[in-house]
Amino acid sequence: MNQHVARTDATVDPTTFRRSMRHVPTPVAIVATTAEGKPVGLTVGSFTSVSLEPALVTFFVDKQSTTWPRMEHSDTFTINILGHDKGERCRSFSGKGVDRFAGVEWTPSDKGDPVLAEASVVFECAKHSTRVLGDHVQVVGEVRKLHVLREELPLVYHGGTFLNLDHLISV
Repeated sequence: MNQHVARTDATVDPTTFRRSMRHVPTPVAIVATTAEGKPVGLTVGSFTSVSLEPALVTFFVDKQSTTWPRMEHSDTFTINILGHDKGERCRSFSGKGVDRFAGVEWTPSDKGDPVLAEASVVFECAKHSTRVLGDHVQVVGEVRKLHVLREELPLVYHGGTFLNLDHLISV
């Protein structure tokens, strides 16, 4: 097996690090809340569980995000997990200067946060904590309600594109 190991005593070059991370598949989700009575949301590619008891989840937001400042003061939010065929919806929540909720069907959670009709799973969360880590903000949420709306393969990002998981084989 041919292995290439990059070693350095200096800081890892961000471009090289990003290129290396393209080899790691990441789950994609849309985080949404309401701010000033309007729905606000963004796409994250860093959603994962933290703890079973209590039920905690986390995601990371780039500190340069222009959407996060409108969301960060909300005490609650939803995390909408998209199905494998919802890449365009994911992209629409990544766009700049557009109404991300235009044409999006959603209903408010008990706290008023958007539950997307296209989501397969929705986590309703209360903000547990936030902290700055490097060039991102880590947000930890305590899951208060969980909705499995449909059984389908999740949207996964890998190598600069969305994976088509239609051909998964169970082992």
